[in-house]
Amino acid sequence: DLWGTNNNALTSPIVPSAVAGVLFCGIDVLQGMSAAQAFRPSTFAWYAGGFYVYNAMQCPMEAIHGRQSNWHNILSAGTLGAVAVQRGIFGIPFVSPYFFFQNPQIPPPAVAFVVYGGIAGLLSGLQGKPF
Repeated sequence: DLWGTNNNALTSPIVPSAVAGVLFCGIDVLQGMSAAQAFRPSTFAWYAGGFYVYNAMQCPMEAIHGRQSNWHNILSAGTLGAVAVQRGIFGIPFVSPYFFFQNPQIPPPAVAFVVYGGIAGLLSGLQGKPF
């Protein structure tokens, strides 16, 4: 199966992605954003859509390898983070902007790949997903 190890690889992340979208909108409210702004459909769509794409990107990798792997999480999150930083949508957490002034030879999307991939790898590893 090209799209995953089961027939619903592209539909099973819909509900968890929606829940994650609501949770992240709630986090925005806890950080001081007004509820009206945090729960706008466009904000929710960014959060839920991002989580859905992250999960959907893993389907073909699982189909190719025949199993789940921590590497799939790392590659999915790293790729999404690098593209989002390249397009100016995301920043890079845990990295000072001064780092890029001191190291102009290192492109921000490469650092984003490492940081976002590392976060996903850590979280999926804590869940017990093997490499």
